[in-house]
Amino acid sequence: MAEGPRSLKEAMFGKKGKDAKSSSTPAVAHFTSEDGESFVLDQSGKSVFVRFDGDDEVWLLTPTQGPKGDVIYKNDVGEPVLKSTRWGGMILFSDDRPTGDPVAVTGKAESFTPGKMSPGLLFQSLVRASRRVSLAVGRNFRFDAPDVTPGADYLYADAADVTAQALVRVSQQNRGRKILEPIHSVEFVEGRPPSATVQNGVLVMKLDTSRGTWGGRVSSKRIFNVVLASYTIGGR
Repeated sequence: MAEGPRSLKEAMFGKKGKDAKSSSTPAVAHFTSEDGESFVLDQSGKSVFVRFDGDDEVWLLTPTQGPKGDVIYKNDVGEPVLKSTRWGGMILFSDDRPTGDPVAVTGKAESFTPGKMSPGLLFQSLVRASRRVSLAVGRNFRFDAPDVTPGADYLYADAADVTAQALVRVSQQNRGRKILEPIHSVEFVEGRPPSATVQNGVLVMKLDTSRGTWGGRVSSKRIFNVVLASYTIGGR
């Protein structure tokens, strides 16, 4: 019995031998589903990342072995995002299409690279994130990063943007402001693994600088879930 692919890259590009020719499919490619949803998949490094068109957030995907040799790539809350079949096809999962939607390569794309950042620009990013959430909840909402490792400024800035996105989304839910009422600020700290927790009215965002820019923080969906769970656990 033939062995299925062990990774998304292998499923798309095939196994490479001494005489194997390079695939025409780029390691960083733009895809479009039958429903018109588009995204860029970056497999140029050790980790796999995806970013959907119209959204600035970059998502880290983790491979899991599926049935019949398929490889299912999940986000950090355990939801399937992509599936590569042993025959080379690819399926995109979404809230609208939970059973999956076939996708096809539409062109080559640029790999995800951190933008220019400095301590001064990071401070501005924290201020913008604070203002964005403050407007959404109708009160002052601080974003603090008291001890930033030199060179990790972009990770912090990106995490601030993703956190603000999650909190604004919470505020837009039914009773959203009530859910956020016990939380008054966000604090970014360093540690392993990356996480999001609510402690004494503070949303503590743990960043792992060893995992790079996008692998070093959790996703907006995970932050969203943590905040909702903290409200439920609090019994409010």
